[in-house]
Amino acid sequence: MGRGAARVIFATMVLLSLTVGCQSRAHNDLYRQRMANEIRVLEDQLYDADYQNKVLQEQLTRAKERSTPAPTPVAPYGPPVLDLYPNEPTLAPPSSSIDMEDGFDDILIDPGTAFDPAVAVPTDRLDNPFQDEDAEAPPPGKESQPRSRDESPAELESPNDSLPLPPPIGGPEPPGKLDTEFSPIEPGELLPPPDPDSEELPAPPGQIKLPDAVKATQPNLTVPETLKLHLGLSGGHHSDAVTAGEKADGLYLVIHALDRRGVMVDLDRFEVDAELTIVVLDPERDPADAKIGRWEFDPDQTANLVRSKPISGLHVPITWQDKLPKGDAVIVHVRLRSEADEMRCEGKLNVDESSAIAKWLPRADEPPVAR
Repeated sequence: MGRGAARVIFATMVLLSLTVGCQSRAHNDLYRQRMANEIRVLEDQLYDADYQNKVLQEQLTRAKERSTPAPTPVAPYGPPVLDLYPNEPTLAPPSSSIDMEDGFDDILIDPGTAFDPAVAVPTDRLDNPFQDEDAEAPPPGKESQPRSRDESPAELESPNDSLPLPPPIGGPEPPGKLDTEFSPIEPGELLPPPDPDSEELPAPPGQIKLPDAVKATQPNLTVPETLKLHLGLSGGHHSDAVTAGEKADGLYLVIHALDRRGVMVDLDRFEVDAELTIVVLDPERDPADAKIGRWEFDPDQTANLVRSKPISGLHVPITWQDKLPKGDAVIVHVRLRSEADEMRCEGKLNVDESSAIAKWLPRADEPPVAR
């Protein structure tokens, strides 16, 4: 029995210790939670107080700014401050005392009498201390009437209305007479348009004239540089073998030469020593079968093709060969090749004869035979 009782007592003590330990843990957790909640509440109160403090500081700053008068060009440092106690010793010498106008002598404060702000200094003198009292003094024999205290300042005329503000230093000024007057513009020399047959372009005004030795080394601007197919004078052509009313059996090509400025060059002034090749393509055919003719002219034949009317250039009449164009237009490729240079051009032409071409074609001239 002794051993059983000891075991029961030991088990009871263990249970009690465990129960006490669990209660202490729960109590500590609850205490920590309450402290954390109180800390959060205090932090919120602190933040709110800090915000309210900032708001009050901003309101105080605005109130100070509204109460402080803003500086103006006439009185940049605010209204003058009168010395209410002139008998007190100061560091400045007596000669440096404020004396704004000579008319202040009769209204200075007597140190032996009590200060009365209602009669010491007029309020209009505080508004404009630079006003001359002699201009406002009443005429002799007429005393100035004292101003009634019932009159409001709005009913009285402000002395500032009669004085214009001085212009700001360094500000913009209105334009004067000298600023709006300009010297007359002299027109330049009127020059005629450039002549295509001239040797050189006219020099613009102000350009330095080069000596003749330097001009001799410059290239001639009238040398042919490119070829161009005249689309207005080129088109369908009737040969002598075709009767009137039938469809054109060839083309008449007018090819003129241009210099580097794009001005037409008179080929009669040059000796044309080059081979001329013309290839005509039909865009209505397949690419492999698009070429419907090729015409070649040797240098002698090419030189005989040069005409000056209606425009200077190569006037080339060609007749269709084995193939005829299926559509109304063909693409013409022109190549003029010499031993030293080669020029090309191309264009799309209508195969029907135009009325403009039929009026001037030189039918009396027999065209050279193409090889």
